[in-house]
Amino acid sequence: MIYRRIRTVLLAMAAPLAVALAGSASAAADKPTIGVVVPTLAAQFWNNYIDFMKKGSEELGVNLVVLNADNKPDQMVKSLEDLVAQPVDGIIFTPYWATAARGLTLAKDANIPVILTDSYPDFQPQSDRFPNYSAFVGPSDEDAGKQMAEALFAAIPADANGKKVIGVVNGTAGTSVAIDRRKGLEDALKDHPEVVIAGEVDGNFVRDTSQTVFESLYQGNPEIKGVWAANGGTATGVMTALKNAGKQPGKDVMVVAMDLNPENVTAVKNGELLFDIGGHWLQGGFALVMLYDQIKGHPIPKDQDNVKLKLLPLTQDRVAQFEADFPGGVPPYDFKAHSQTYTPSAGAATFELKYSK
Repeated sequence: MIYRRIRTVLLAMAAPLAVALAGSASAAADKPTIGVVVPTLAAQFWNNYIDFMKKGSEELGVNLVVLNADNKPDQMVKSLEDLVAQPVDGIIFTPYWATAARGLTLAKDANIPVILTDSYPDFQPQSDRFPNYSAFVGPSDEDAGKQMAEALFAAIPADANGKKVIGVVNGTAGTSVAIDRRKGLEDALKDHPEVVIAGEVDGNFVRDTSQTVFESLYQGNPEIKGVWAANGGTATGVMTALKNAGKQPGKDVMVVAMDLNPENVTAVKNGELLFDIGGHWLQGGFALVMLYDQIKGHPIPKDQDNVKLKLLPLTQDRVAQFEADFPGGVPPYDFKAHSQTYTPSAGAATFELKYSK
């Protein structure tokens, strides 16, 4: 009898706990947690990327956990380990420094779906090796690199020998982003034998580093008339270095870039930056919608699992149209309307930036 009374009391105590746990699990399911790791928050591009994702997380109902690798390969892996240990319901990360396989393996062992952005690994999504690698969303870097180069070559003057001398400031060495953009430059060079590269340096996609390395490059090669800068922060560093050397960007030396960061749009408007191309920081928000829907039971179709975004070019004559079409640099985007969870008839979550005219 005593045993039965004790057992009855314990069951009575356990019932509210079971209800509480069920409620907690239900809440987690209603509002999934998605972890994000970016290479650095020292670059404006990645802050734009995260800001757009935060907007999406608020609209969709997602707990967003953001970790910064601080441009360190070891910190990238450590951040992924931390997310797996929490755990989270899904992960979005940018696999700089060949961290894709390591990160996907960690997530696979914990049954966590992953979407990669920006930097392409050397294997495809939804493979037997990594079935948890749900999709990739990133820019057409090679095409962008070529467009940048062609704009630069057309704008700079030839010297007395008929040569057009340029400098190159690359991004983070070894990343597919830097490699593919440089391939685009190389492709353009094949059709322009008059273009000569005076020197190349790595700016690590960071403004201050790019400024420092370009200062040295320019001091040794003052004949440079154009600079191919691998991203927006790199271009800002280059333009600062030129100004410090008493040169006027856009007049004495032409500079091209990629990202469409607000400061770069202003530089194009002011005539300091010849050409910019971008909008790919939207990739984080697109990936968020796709992963959210997968967690909610809407698998990513195979024909939508590898997205290469075509980017929007910007020159001074298109700035007014750009500002009219994209107030604040951000296109209108309804996250719920692009989510199959909220809108069953929704199509692909991604779209390409285009001018209205």
